[in-house]
Amino acid sequence: MTTSTRIIYADVPEELLPICRTAGYIRADIWRRYGGLKTAGKSANDPRKEITELRLYDSLPIDGTIRGETTKDIIHDVFLYRAAAQQKVRKAIFAKAKGDQDELKRLYALLRYGDWTTEPFLHHQMRKHFKHGKSQVDNQFVVRSDKFRVEMVDDKLVVVIHVASKYGKPIRLTTTTSGKNVHLIGKNLRIILIGKNLRIIVRNNQTEIHYSFDKTKNRPCGQAVIGIDKGYTEAFVDSDGQAHGKGFGKVMSEYGDKTHQTGQSRNKLYALEKKHRQAGRISKADRIKNNNLGNKKINGRKERAHQRLRDIAFKAAHSIVDKAEVVAAEDLTGPIPKTHPWKKYNRKMTSWAKGVLAEALESTAKQRNANLVLVNAAYTSQMDSNTHLLEGKRVGDKFYRANGDVLQADFNAARNVRHRLDDHEITLYTPYKEVRRILLSRSTGATERHRHELQEALALVNRVRNNSKTQCAVLHRV
Repeated sequence: MTTSTRIIYADVPEELLPICRTAGYIRADIWRRYGGLKTAGKSANDPRKEITELRLYDSLPIDGTIRGETTKDIIHDVFLYRAAAQQKVRKAIFAKAKGDQDELKRLYALLRYGDWTTEPFLHHQMRKHFKHGKSQVDNQFVVRSDKFRVEMVDDKLVVVIHVASKYGKPIRLTTTTSGKNVHLIGKNLRIILIGKNLRIIVRNNQTEIHYSFDKTKNRPCGQAVIGIDKGYTEAFVDSDGQAHGKGFGKVMSEYGDKTHQTGQSRNKLYALEKKHRQAGRISKADRIKNNNLGNKKINGRKERAHQRLRDIAFKAAHSIVDKAEVVAAEDLTGPIPKTHPWKKYNRKMTSWAKGVLAEALESTAKQRNANLVLVNAAYTSQMDSNTHLLEGKRVGDKFYRANGDVLQADFNAARNVRHRLDDHEITLYTPYKEVRRILLSRSTGATERHRHELQEALALVNRVRNNSKTQCAVLHRV
């Protein structure tokens, strides 16, 4: 059984505003105090004990249970941030140890038990990856499970938050749901206020109530072992050649192109507003700013695109797990390394789109008891999946083998990802330069043998390209 988060929406009582602002102050202060290397060697309980002993926030105008639960939630965020930094440092340790198991265990132990300040290398890496955090979030707080009740009013679910009498009456949140399949009893609630009076504006005049729910494992996984590669036209392509999540790229392209066009138009309006303001036509500048430079439509478009991508990504993930028990995949949350990044691609393949793919795959595999294994994806797009050697060349969505055969590029990469699952010499944290050295050492003879064939194949590709360009130029002149 896995746990996930659901959201229900409610109105915005005025009593929520001062609670959110006070919780925002607490959040900012905790990040200022504990969001850096000061937490070395400490657990999450140590800051909580210190806050309790010093009574840092007891004088603030906020209910005690809300203050306590929100403080605990903030501290967990800080230590989660530290854990993410430690994961990056583990990669640096693996690269430094160079196969020395004793050194590897020693550095891992120092990192795990918080003694990184005693080792110059670890101290440097933690300063690099665990930069002092800060927070400007002032629109949410946490309600303990025994400090609210639910009731039905006019066929709508109402959440009543209990606060101490000196801070006012109970706060009533009238939701938009009938309460069907909503189970809040015994669970903490995260109240996120989205409104015009706060710094963060996503949806005007709405309160989001986040709560956890348990997913049951009611669908079994498949039995195959496959590798997958993320695509653009589709969400994934597996090592059997099957595409999953068709239409993913179309949604991203539509959203990216529309956003780009809107941004260009808004830049002109920004310049016009600035021009009128500098000329003293303040009223006209204010009308342009208020009526044409808002974010409501932009944020609504982003939210709709995000929901469509999530729908496609989760359907694709279920389609993969339907056939596979073990899924080999690259780390979808990492950046795409490119010497010369394709600006248009980077705009369309936004970071949150890649995050949707990673979330869908991880959540679905966990829920259906499949095994998701992350592998090192270095050079998987540049290897020949038939020979597993670093030969051939990828051009767009085609991979040209050394003997002249052509493969679909994502299918070729997915097969290489599947093979990387059984490659014990190349681990997840092996640096890409070391991966290249290993691959070249394997393919020394093959590279010499097929170099001439590869040059002929690439020459053929170039001739086809040049002929196509010539034909297009002739048609254009005609």
